Amino acid sequence: MKNNMDISIREADIGDHCAIGNLVKHELGYSNIDDSLLFDRLKKIESDENHMTYVAVVDTQIVGFIGLLKYITYEIDDGYLQILAMAVSQEQQNVGIGSKLLRQAEQFAIENGISHIKLTSNMKRLDAHIFYEHNDYEKKSYGFFKTLYE
Repeated sequence: MKNNMDISIREADIGDHCAIGNLVKHELGYSNIDDSLLFDRLKKIESDENHMTYVAVVDTQIVGFIGLLKYITYEIDDGYLQILAMAVSQEQQNVGIGSKLLRQAEQFAIENGISHIKLTSNMKRLDAHIFYEHNDYEKKSYGFFKTLYE
């Protein structure tokens, strides 16, 4: 049945915050996210012209999402599109949903005159690294992280 499913990708709206929150909690492992704080965050993201969130829908159910940020940079004229977050529900993985979300991000970049996409992935997410490489993304650098306050 999975191979015959109809997958649609659409822009997220504020009513999708619970589904996106569940994906962030269960698939990305951020189980301590507060739903009301996520709702507020998504409202800010939705109102920012440099952010875009898409959801993947199967049979009216949100099964994945991708969060994007376009920004200007110092080294190239057209800037970057950063993939901030991406998740597909465990039950729906390995059927093309993640790849379809990436293609949507790539199309968004092209439509906005952006020729480069960046993303970071936790060093422990080896399956994700294989997935990105399979979709023609290459490892180019290390990312560093520092918490300034809690």
